[in-house]
Amino acid sequence: MKKTMLTAALAVSVFCATVEMTEAGVPPVEFQVSLNNAESEFFTVEVKGTAYERGFQHGAALRKVIRPTLNRFKYDMIEHFLTSLGTDKTYQDYKTYFYSQTGLFQTAMRHAPELVAEIRGIADGASLAFEDVFIYNLNFDETFWVLEAMTGIDPMLAMEKSQQGLAPSGHCSHGSVWGEGKVSIGYTLDWTRHFEGSQALIKHVKEDGTVLLMTTYAGTLIGHGINATQGYTFTPHSKFQLAHDVQHGLAQIFIYRKLLEAGSVDQAVQYLQQVKPAAGLAYALSDKNGTRTFEVSANQVAEFKTDGNWMAVANVARANNDLSASYQAEFNLQGKSIEIDKLPQGYWAFNQDSVQRFALLEANIAKQTPAQMGPQQWQALFSQKPLNKPVDSDMATSNLWHVVEIDEHYIDYHVSAGNPGNLPLEPYRFMYNPKP
Repeated sequence: MKKTMLTAALAVSVFCATVEMTEAGVPPVEFQVSLNNAESEFFTVEVKGTAYERGFQHGAALRKVIRPTLNRFKYDMIEHFLTSLGTDKTYQDYKTYFYSQTGLFQTAMRHAPELVAEIRGIADGASLAFEDVFIYNLNFDETFWVLEAMTGIDPMLAMEKSQQGLAPSGHCSHGSVWGEGKVSIGYTLDWTRHFEGSQALIKHVKEDGTVLLMTTYAGTLIGHGINATQGYTFTPHSKFQLAHDVQHGLAQIFIYRKLLEAGSVDQAVQYLQQVKPAAGLAYALSDKNGTRTFEVSANQVAEFKTDGNWMAVANVARANNDLSASYQAEFNLQGKSIEIDKLPQGYWAFNQDSVQRFALLEANIAKQTPAQMGPQQWQALFSQKPLNKPVDSDMATSNLWHVVEIDEHYIDYHVSAGNPGNLPLEPYRFMYNPKP
């Protein structure tokens, strides 16, 4: 009897130590949300431990979807682009060039070794070659700039000029409004059709207890996410017009994770001020106090601001004048002082889709409050074209979309593995622990 009572007492003691309350009735962040693969439209995984261990758990759990998606990336995406640009090169040529003629791997090893270890874990867990999984993780904008280095052609500018759909155009859109200690955000992360069907929702519990909840494509580090412990989020946006550097810059997927792991919006902003990226992007960082947006190129950081408590972001640079060499040549700007508000009309014409999306967002949110822009309102707005671009026979855009609401106590993450209005948003709520 004494042994039974002692065992029960120890069990209660261990349980209480594990779920020690942060506030009355609220367990630590790690235990507030559990993912359910059977009920979610995402492939869901919960991972815990060191960077390598979390990667291995991810790779092992999703190996059956990572393998075919990696093959689509190699042969349907990379080789299609190479053919579209007039070459007879193969994925193997791309891989050889990537490792021998760019500094993307070496830069990642210097500035994000723990994330390289996580990718190695994914590869080992999925029983795939690390070299291929690393390249696969850099499937976003850096792909185009490696292709540009290989061929001498800027694929995105060529597509914008020809309008023949030889490469996917950027379609990520962000809108946010804030006030009185609350922010509400709508966002679509759009990428190529090759990743359709691999959308994953991954909960990370780091060694220090920090909880990250992220949407991504199976086998990759991150697409978007929230820091559920510190209560903030970010959204990334391609800026194909900005200067890029695949020799010395850090690939964007590592920057995504560094921002989410920085600990706060202020610390994330500090990181953006000192990082040298491989690709030009805008990053919108949001907590309960609002959204700050920075356009970051290879050589410069510029903050973009609106005239009120709202933010809209599309894929054309509006604040950073550090344009790429191909854009400077296209508009005869080499060696000249570049002023964004005095760029030729052709600059905006090439990026008309982004101009239209920005205008639609501004018209619908500039005078709204967070209370007026909940998940239903964001879905109604983002279901409109050109914000909404579902995959079809002509459009190769694969979607992840999200609504994030943050107030003084809670961060709510509403996510969908489809385009707005297609699959329902799945809600996840955390009471976060802001630092004093």
